[in-house]
Amino acid sequence: MKSFIFKYQFILFIVFLFISGCSSTQSSIYKPKNGGDAWQVNVVKKAGLTDEFVCTIDGTEVIKDSFPMIGDNFTKTGEYKGKKVQMNGFRTSNTIKDANGNIVSNDTYQIRVFIDDNLVDKFDF
Repeated sequence: MKSFIFKYQFILFIVFLFISGCSSTQSSIYKPKNGGDAWQVNVVKKAGLTDEFVCTIDGTEVIKDSFPMIGDNFTKTGEYKGKKVQMNGFRTSNTIKDANGNIVSNDTYQIRVFIDDNLVDKFDF
């Protein structure tokens, strides 16, 4: 019975490591003012020591950046099909004490994507 419990805990631990290391993606659609085809805009959050954010449009990586170790925002600019693309990131950190008195920190992120200075969408992670 102990062997079964140990194997079960080990499998849960491996699943936890896999899930915590995964990235998450949010999507939106941009419709050019000239009436052309709509663009699929994705923002991917890649977990790591410094969380990295990648903006892709129609599968093409346009901008990649992460938050500085000190500071709570970033702005980076790129170009896609002759249009200016800008990604702004804002980080909010919360620190609380849990029921056991341990201090727990949690960061939330908002990434805004602009194309030709028009807001495409806000992505909350």
